[in-house]
Amino acid sequence: MDLLRARLEDQAYEDAIRYCANSILPMHFGEKLINKIFGRNLQSHAAGLLAVMHCEAELGLRERPTLSQIQTEMGRSRTLHGFFALLRFAGFIETTEHQDDKRAKVLIAKPALLDGLKTWLSHHMSCAEVAGLLSAGSAHRLKTDPDFALRYIAAARVLLDRVRSYLAGHGAWPWFDSFDCGDRIALALLRAHYEAQGDVGTRWFALEARQIANGLGVSHSHLRNVLNAAEVQGYIIQDRKSHRMALSPRMLDEIREFHLSFWSWVAETADQIEDKERLPPDLY
Repeated sequence: MDLLRARLEDQAYEDAIRYCANSILPMHFGEKLINKIFGRNLQSHAAGLLAVMHCEAELGLRERPTLSQIQTEMGRSRTLHGFFALLRFAGFIETTEHQDDKRAKVLIAKPALLDGLKTWLSHHMSCAEVAGLLSAGSAHRLKTDPDFALRYIAAARVLLDRVRSYLAGHGAWPWFDSFDCGDRIALALLRAHYEAQGDVGTRWFALEARQIANGLGVSHSHLRNVLNAAEVQGYIIQDRKSHRMALSPRMLDEIREFHLSFWSWVAETADQIEDKERLPPDLY
């Protein structure tokens, strides 16, 4: 029975990671500006934190966020000041005067930023459903129920903190995520791996490197540098004679560990919202 359960869990994970690669990766192709803005983890996490703080303020749980507050939580960085200026220029945020401090600017997340985060979260919520970590329907609700989406994003602070802590550590996903568009490159490798023939042993595949680089808006040399560095790290194997590569068991195991952890945090956040909905309003 334990062996059967393990096989079922393995299949559920493979179905989920296949869905992840096939649904999330196309979302990034052709979005060169989005990949440029959010292609590094420091920037994407800062934008996510802003969205969380914005939704907390909308619910009356916290004050409106300022750049200094986000820098305090993320760790002060010169790049964040320029990053939020870019977000403002691209129409993802706007700023207003702080009523108590004329030197500070309040940051307001605009629909484009909130909708982007909601779309990304709903994809991973669907992955959690496929993996059997979350009951079906939550992802659909996140996309179609504005009140649920507002409360989910406001409750996602712990989720984002866990992700940020994980990505500051070791493992295949943190390693790939340290590069520009590294998470997208890893997804491209995973998609190619699971599309390759063969159920056991090494799955060899040819990667359309130039097509992927063009789709993500990164240079072909950047992509090749990431792949060559991944080979040195022991994450991929390259057969240069046949122009094929394969993912190592270590890479597959470490990426599985991250995604199952991440999807469980996504599911926990949804469960927390639904648990509160069952309580009388004066108890939360």
